[in-house]
Amino acid sequence: MDLYDEEAFDRLRSAVQMSHEQGSPRGFAITTGNREGQQSSLVGGYHDENESSPIEANSSFLIASPTKPFIATAFMMLVQRGLVRLSDRACKYLPEFETSDKRSIRLIHLLTHTSGLPDMLTNNEELRKAHAPLSEFMAGTAQAKLRFKPGTRLSYQSMGILALATVIERTTGDTIGQFLHANIFKQLGMHHSQLGTTANGAQPLKKQFQVQCEVEPQPGDAPWGWNSKYWRDLGAPWGGMMASANDLAVFLRHLLMIAAGEPGILHPNILKTMTTNQLVTLPHIEPSTARSTPWGLGWQLNWPSHPRGFGSMLPPDAYGHWGATGTLLWVDPKSEIYGVILTSAPIGLENREPLTYSNLLRGVWSK
Repeated sequence: MDLYDEEAFDRLRSAVQMSHEQGSPRGFAITTGNREGQQSSLVGGYHDENESSPIEANSSFLIASPTKPFIATAFMMLVQRGLVRLSDRACKYLPEFETSDKRSIRLIHLLTHTSGLPDMLTNNEELRKAHAPLSEFMAGTAQAKLRFKPGTRLSYQSMGILALATVIERTTGDTIGQFLHANIFKQLGMHHSQLGTTANGAQPLKKQFQVQCEVEPQPGDAPWGWNSKYWRDLGAPWGGMMASANDLAVFLRHLLMIAAGEPGILHPNILKTMTTNQLVTLPHIEPSTARSTPWGLGWQLNWPSHPRGFGSMLPPDAYGHWGATGTLLWVDPKSEIYGVILTSAPIGLENREPLTYSNLLRGVWSK
């Protein structure tokens, strides 16, 4: 097991603090640890632009797309229980897919971004401005034209994760937020994590402990963005989860413990399937695509030389996920370590700091 390097952690602290003092990120919570339970955290900044409330270790960030691996985990729990199969057609659970070009979508396609469904609906902004419920996004997904024949190409698809969450809801009778709360968050003691901030079987997260994203206000618009009550209550399965760095560390360490053979929410073989390249199992995906941009089930494998990878310091078999709100999770299974990077500054061409932090975070652990 790799050894912790305090001096390397100090270098990370200096880099993050320098960025913070220059104005962004306004707030951050960064954690790394190993399977044995050793953990170090770096927390700083403020919950909002008023700078009246300092961020704490249990402050909850809008993590955005790292929500997707949690939906995938929930789905694979149903596979484990024998309630669904990866090879099932989606229309078995989603009859609205039965009479369209979506009839050939299989559940594995929803988990590997190979379904052909769009990332976002063309009227996504209009739906959000109207404070539409998730059912309207699902109705739009059923009507959306596929970008390609299912199972033939790779294209990131948030609406595929919405469809997967709908399968979970229709199979279990729970909302996706209720299912995550009862089967993952409550089981693991993740008390500062929710999908949707109300009505999911948990006490609502206190607003003063929710970190606000650094986004420009849009004059004339109804409140519908990342910081709005609508968006945080909605609990979008493709990117609406709130979580603290401590909670995410608990989850990632739990995965390492499962991989080592300890009992957990998933069987070790199920976890291995989720976190190894599944594109190679799809016969119509170009081999070069499967090799260069591998995906597991809900988890991305690291692409070390690609800007959407998790950093050159991590090996190709590391798995994780980026979030547009300035977040990144990863697990290095061979070294049995993990990293959690939560910031208030959205990812963009002008902000790739989390990638720098990721490389520094991996450097905290040495052979």
